[in-house]
Amino acid sequence: MLQLFIRLLLSFLLLPIAVAENNTMNIYSDVENSVYQIQVLHKQTGKKSVIGSGFVVGQSNILATNYHVVSSYVTEPETYKLEYFSTSGERGSLELLDLDIVHDLAVVKAKKYLGKPLQLTTIPDKGASLYSLGNPMDLGFSIVEGTNNGLMKYSEDKNILFSGSLNPGMSGGPTLDADGNIIGINVATSGNEISFLVPAKHLAAILERLKARNYIAEKSFLKLTSNQLLNANSTFLKRILNADKWVYESIGGFSVPSELSRSVRCWDTSREPEKDDLFRSFFIRCSNERSIYLDTGLEVGVVEYEYQWLESDALNPARFYDYYEYLNTSNLVSDANQSDITNFSCNTRFVNVNQQEFKVTICRRDYRNYTGLSDVLITMAMVGHKSQGFIFNLDMLGTDFNMALKLFQKMLGEFKWNK
Repeated sequence: MLQLFIRLLLSFLLLPIAVAENNTMNIYSDVENSVYQIQVLHKQTGKKSVIGSGFVVGQSNILATNYHVVSSYVTEPETYKLEYFSTSGERGSLELLDLDIVHDLAVVKAKKYLGKPLQLTTIPDKGASLYSLGNPMDLGFSIVEGTNNGLMKYSEDKNILFSGSLNPGMSGGPTLDADGNIIGINVATSGNEISFLVPAKHLAAILERLKARNYIAEKSFLKLTSNQLLNANSTFLKRILNADKWVYESIGGFSVPSELSRSVRCWDTSREPEKDDLFRSFFIRCSNERSIYLDTGLEVGVVEYEYQWLESDALNPARFYDYYEYLNTSNLVSDANQSDITNFSCNTRFVNVNQQEFKVTICRRDYRNYTGLSDVLITMAMVGHKSQGFIFNLDMLGTDFNMALKLFQKMLGEFKWNK
């Protein structure tokens, strides 16, 4: 009897593992023929430049993937071409139909039947098992099991946090629930079993657009992406500008706006004081921690601002001014080059903010291929004090210039001098 009890107990304990293994095997076999590798090939050499994953959805000849997988083709269609590659070794050409650059999605079309379309569904409860599929590292079709940790509520993208190890090459592949339906699209990983999925509802919106125009390709992808980026930027800035109230922090002699929305994070990055310091400085840096991928080395959507307070009892006014002037610089973090964007045009003036005089410099440069998009760099420094300084920097990548100025003006109106 004891041996029978032990066998029954072991069977009970191993049952969840066996069920999970069977479920993974079933999902693998059910959808394998509907998941493909997406390849971006150089027309001259015929060799792969980028690989990702895609899956059949909507119609039997339609594949969904990530925008960043096909971005080089979007920006340089005369140089690159798109192809699919199946688990059985078949390949064929693809036509780009539509995209959502803000949510990193694209839809492509083949000339033949590719497989059974997978079905989209809603996000399951937190803790539910999920199954991500794709072609990691160009090593072949794979499935990764993980856990749903829900939407990232404090992120503008509101992607799904997935506890599973996505790898390069799995971008654009589907993530399925236990019933084999798509809840999200693989998009990125931070390692250590922290990965991110685009909710399937954003893909559903693209498919609705395509269905309404009978799956005819978009005419101008650069115009489409420009409009999408401007709309996303405008929505974000309007939400900030129309907020009932902001959060404020004190730094030196000022009270200033800090976290302007739920998706903005502020951190204290002040240097640790040392015994022989000739000055004291305090530093707050805030960012929306968002980056929308356009092309290699080219990302937009970033909003960053920082405050620095500096004071000294040991430096004479001349030495203090020299050091203060040295600190009054702002470096835009961007790899954009002359083919992407114009040179900066800057304007400097003096303004009074809450009874304090500031030197303000506003710089702007415009994107050549994305109409209406600009990078804006604003730096301002308090003047007229012999041993105190205050610096404010605001950097915005890929924004509407007039909207950026409205944000800057509202922030200045909230500065309060406490001395």
